[in-house]
Amino acid sequence: MKRMLLLLAAVVLSANAFAQLIANKTDKKVTVNLDVFNDFQLYENENWDARLLSQGFSCAATYNFPLGESKKHTVSLGLGYTGHNYFSYNHLINPYTKDTLQFVSCRDEEGFKRNKLNCNYIDIPIELRFRIKDAWKIGVGFKFGLLVNAKTKYVGTNEEGIRVHEKFSYIPNVERYAYAATLRVGYKSVSLYTALQLVQVFEVGHNAPRLVPISVGLTFAPF
Repeated sequence: MKRMLLLLAAVVLSANAFAQLIANKTDKKVTVNLDVFNDFQLYENENWDARLLSQGFSCAATYNFPLGESKKHTVSLGLGYTGHNYFSYNHLINPYTKDTLQFVSCRDEEGFKRNKLNCNYIDIPIELRFRIKDAWKIGVGFKFGLLVNAKTKYVGTNEEGIRVHEKFSYIPNVERYAYAATLRVGYKSVSLYTALQLVQVFEVGHNAPRLVPISVGLTFAPF
């Protein structure tokens, strides 16, 4: 855990320094931001026993168009990436099927370590950004995501009690597109961040869990 925290701190500091450099070079017309967040599920599911911590991150570069004659307020449009890690105590045992999905509880399983669904998207974010006294910032936006890949990873024991690392790299029942409303409120280069996904992660039906995440975390950016 300590190594992960140190690595995350190094990434955040490096990304923030890089973003500051770009902002200075482009007279703040281009913004680079990094979001680190946790995903919480809005609904309870019998076949998806979500872990409390489901860490994810996103990054984006946007171009800032002034709102009218004001240079403080902008409309920002760009390109980004989002990676979600949905941890669960329910193991998806037949992820390649397009028919009925099957989940097995592994919460009380001896030797169980982790089980997650990883979804990665290319994003097109758009935001209305407002400055208050050049320091306080508010960003209200929307992002459209195109699924790049979805995969699962299970670390635990199989039916014979043998420890296994099981990976599946293609999950056909995950929705191809994702839409989310976003909100940032912050001071200078750090903001509180939240994003509410407006569609389910899995396609409706096929015994799929109703996964609708709300992401809560921090944004590091000099906009």
